[in-house]
Amino acid sequence: MTRFFTTLLFCLLFSLGYAQVVTPGNGAAYTFQDLATAYPDAIHSPSEGHFTLTQSLTISAGDTLLLDENTHEVFCFTTLSFTIYGSMICKPRTDTLVFSSNTTQCNGDFYDIILDGSGACAFSNIRFEFGNNIMIMQQNVSFDRCEFCYFAQPCIKYMNASPTIENCYFHDNRQAAINSAVNVTGAPKIINNTFYHNVLNNLNQPQINLGPGVAGDTIRIENNLIEGYATMSGGIAIANMMNISQTCAVIRGNTIIHNRYGYTQNGSDIYAIIEGNEFRDNNLETNPMNGGSGISIYGSDSTCAAKIRRNYISGNLWGITAINKHHIDLGTASDPGYNCLIDNENDGITYALYNNATSDMDAIGNYWGSSDSLQVESVIFHYADNPMYGRVNYMPILETDPDILSVPELEEPLAVHVTPNPVCTGNMTVHNNCGEAVWVEVFSVSGQPLYAAWCFDTQLTIPTANWSNGLYLLKTTQGTHSHTLKVVVNN
Repeated sequence: MTRFFTTLLFCLLFSLGYAQVVTPGNGAAYTFQDLATAYPDAIHSPSEGHFTLTQSLTISAGDTLLLDENTHEVFCFTTLSFTIYGSMICKPRTDTLVFSSNTTQCNGDFYDIILDGSGACAFSNIRFEFGNNIMIMQQNVSFDRCEFCYFAQPCIKYMNASPTIENCYFHDNRQAAINSAVNVTGAPKIINNTFYHNVLNNLNQPQINLGPGVAGDTIRIENNLIEGYATMSGGIAIANMMNISQTCAVIRGNTIIHNRYGYTQNGSDIYAIIEGNEFRDNNLETNPMNGGSGISIYGSDSTCAAKIRRNYISGNLWGITAINKHHIDLGTASDPGYNCLIDNENDGITYALYNNATSDMDAIGNYWGSSDSLQVESVIFHYADNPMYGRVNYMPILETDPDILSVPELEEPLAVHVTPNPVCTGNMTVHNNCGEAVWVEVFSVSGQPLYAAWCFDTQLTIPTANWSNGLYLLKTTQGTHSHTLKVVVNN
């Protein structure tokens, strides 16, 4: 993007007593060095690539802040904010850019980042530390290989937005790592991340705390490690308490260990696929009546639904608890569950499944810790124990512990990736490592087809110079297998 640095004008505003620098909104792109040169009283550069902010910064609609290879550290005075009405792009880099604040402060007066624009924001290889939170509002945002630590509030909050968060590391934060309110929607993609020892304020909240989804889209929480520390901190929660929007979620391939609980789902109009996860030793709750389940489904009505397959659930206070109303599928005759529920106990009693609801459920083809059907009956609490409960249809059982890894897995994504992403050179390159030809299609976020071609070789170059900046969907298909990637264009 052409940089109109010679025409750069700044407005110095005062809001709530804090000065701030505002870019002019002329469609230009700026680096921190540009800003430091134009406004040295607000942005200092004590050494090359290192910048200190003493005033808040607003990137106006149409403008772009580029976090380039020449920006190594951004140090913020307390209570400052970055407000992005345009775009904020961190291109792939070989080092780690650090956003930090005054580490001597303990009162939470750290910086805020507010992303509230029509442009795309993409962050790669950034360490965010000592912040309040990063607020995402109605904007396309992606984080890849970023680190979030020592935040005073939830690291990432979103409102009516669906961020993509991949390959990131969240640790030692005072509240949840990712959070949304109960009255806003979003369908984040949370993939291949590590969540370690968050919610250190010991609040009653999980490390991933999500509200309702977006009709027609899917929340995806896949292949993450979520390890707890504080006794009140849970693993994952999804809630649709106000029945705002249809909520679909895929919880797949995660390792969720040593939390107050593993996964909880609460409300109505929720459909979740919970597959191939390990829920282990989520037993930090000291009162079993208040938590401790590997999986807990608490439905307002029967539209709170979950399909549960191929999970390893062990060492929790309760294996699976079903409360109030629900529609839970733990396995059918034609599609066995292949879940393994063993050694989930409290007060000396094993509770593999507790159906504390009037709804019946199928739970066929699971391993319950024994090949003896009478022993299995003793760890399942349902109609046979209290006629107020719904029945659990669990026969036939698996008589031996299933090797979860030997059960056919869901398809892995095709071995295809795109460089650069964000696309900033006028061309994107599709890299095909599948060993066979791949059909490539590109769509706008509204579903409009923009490009289609076969990739017969290992690479395919797609021109993007005439495309508008923003988010695109690249779909690759090989036979009956397909996979969709998000690509940000910022030419």
